Amino acid sequence: MSRARAAALALFAALALAAPAAADLQLPQADVEVAVDHDGSLIVNEHITFLGTFHGGNRDIPLREGESIGEIAVLEGGEPYTRGGSVELRSIDTPGTFNTVRLGDTERIVWHYSNPSGGARTFTIAYRLSGLAVAYDDVVDVNLKVWGDQWETRLERLTAALRLPGPASGPSHRAWGIR
Repeated sequence: MSRARAAALALFAALALAAPAAADLQLPQADVEVAVDHDGSLIVNEHITFLGTFHGGNRDIPLREGESIGEIAVLEGGEPYTRGGSVELRSIDTPGTFNTVRLGDTERIVWHYSNPSGGARTFTIAYRLSGLAVAYDDVVDVNLKVWGDQWETRLERLTAALRLPGPASGPSHRAWGIR
């Protein structure tokens, strides 16, 4: 075997060994809780469980014209992360920090943690969406896509719940969802 070919194989092997860091991410479940506030804004809490040896996570929130996002927080086990740190994907920064950046019609949230054991970690991504719920004479449309296609890894289980600001009962009150 020539030296050039051996060097190429060694480089390929090194790259192949480095690649599993991105490939070993698993998303066993996500639970999304949405509460419609009295002002029509949505208070969203996404509980996302990650498995894998990573130093951070990210979530891209798409925003349509007229929609805005605020009150963004990242928590783990009820403990809030501190705002600060890099918004670059796959960056390594101080564990327990998060930051956000607007990229066109998307708000990117990036948080940093250390998980050398690769065990399950559940993070809560909390935020308020305004301008999404649209009220008509006979219906209020809450067109929220609770999970997108940003992930290269398949999500194994998704649950979502919507809480209204008051009771939705009686023959003239109906609620339905589309999956």
